[in-house]
Amino acid sequence: MNSDKIGFAIKNTNWCNLNCVHCCECSGPNVVPNIMPLNKVEKYITDFNAVKYPKWEYVVFTGGEAMAPYFHNQNTYIPSCLDIATSCNMVPVVKTNATWGTDDRMRKRILNDFAGMAYKHQKLMSLEMSIDEFHDNMNGIVNIISDVVRSTYLAPAVRLALVGLNTVESYIRFLQLVDKMNGQGLFTVINNGELDITIPNLHQVKVFFDLWAMIANVGRAKKNNLGVYKPTGKPEMFTGHCLQIDNHDVAILNNVHREKIQNENLSQIIEKLIARTK
Repeated sequence: MNSDKIGFAIKNTNWCNLNCVHCCECSGPNVVPNIMPLNKVEKYITDFNAVKYPKWEYVVFTGGEAMAPYFHNQNTYIPSCLDIATSCNMVPVVKTNATWGTDDRMRKRILNDFAGMAYKHQKLMSLEMSIDEFHDNMNGIVNIISDVVRSTYLAPAVRLALVGLNTVESYIRFLQLVDKMNGQGLFTVINNGELDITIPNLHQVKVFFDLWAMIANVGRAKKNNLGVYKPTGKPEMFTGHCLQIDNHDVAILNNVHREKIQNENLSQIIEKLIARTK
């Protein structure tokens, strides 16, 4: 059996508030907003947690737009996903286009939900925001980062990361984002894979990023005022396979091999899919 670890992602919906022409998921606002039921989320996370194949401890919630439940008045859905994953000793990570950052009410709700789960479990909650050149989300990202940095409640609880920095255009957007934050009174310093952001006389928040990566790293949290997942320190490079389960109960390995989940457990599904890569 391959010694590389297997990563795990749940595509909880194919709906998205954007309609990007490049989208490999064919997501958009006209897609029926089918959202994976929470009982299935719990079952798949529990089953993956029991898989004996070497695996990463993360479960990544993605889409479509992973925050779709908030757009459709299902405000307890994402906190429940965070709760389920953390209770199963998995590290929950939510990937988002972050456009909701321009909606004051939704932004406050989402960030407070993340922080609430962090304080409940004494574990950081991770939010990853796309910074690629396709999404018009600059203001949303700045608002989200600003809220976290300025809040003594949010700053110790919400881990932020920027993903999608794998083209020259996306790096230009990244530098524009830094300039925009500086213009709003946020002092930024770019380190190796980290963006240190401070407000004078307050505290520092680290925003992680992975430059030029074809597959963005999930990364690992730095120590702060909350208990954190081990090990701490520099993010590890992802190696191995990536298993994704979509909201139609299809297991997808490495975005290539697919298998409808029926009566088999995830261990059997994984073995079957990995066999196709050889």
